[in-house]
Amino acid sequence: MSTNFKELILKGRFAEAKSFSKHLSFEELDEELTDIAFTCPSMSIYTFMVSLLIEDEKIEFHEIAFELLVNPLCHIEGAYHAALYHARRCIALADKQALAGYLSYLLFLHEIPDKIIDDEEALAAAIKIIELDFDNKVAKEFLADKIR
Repeated sequence: MSTNFKELILKGRFAEAKSFSKHLSFEELDEELTDIAFTCPSMSIYTFMVSLLIEDEKIEFHEIAFELLVNPLCHIEGAYHAALYHARRCIALADKQALAGYLSYLLFLHEIPDKIIDDEEALAAAIKIIELDFDNKVAKEFLADKIR
């Protein structure tokens, strides 16, 4: 991880951090931000991600924002609710091939203790996942649990 990148984000110097991030792949950006968030959990990391989305809404940026909110930043109040926004944007922006994976974000948000997604929406998501990917284990397990 670049200490300079970390400091730029944590100090809110997003223009400079964006210049650095332009040289990273989405995977490298995800790794860098996740590492920073685990070592120095701060809303500035999420805010930086949102600033990237404002300039250029890409599904990959929503993925990174979702992952930050449900993993290293999940202890911050409202993180799961904010993650729901990014899950829904991923679903809206996804092509048919990637849609099942993004719908599984809804199942995750249904299963956490806060139960951000209600049973009806989770059931609809699981059914749609099975339509798109009949062998999807997560959706099959969800549906099997609901039948019991």
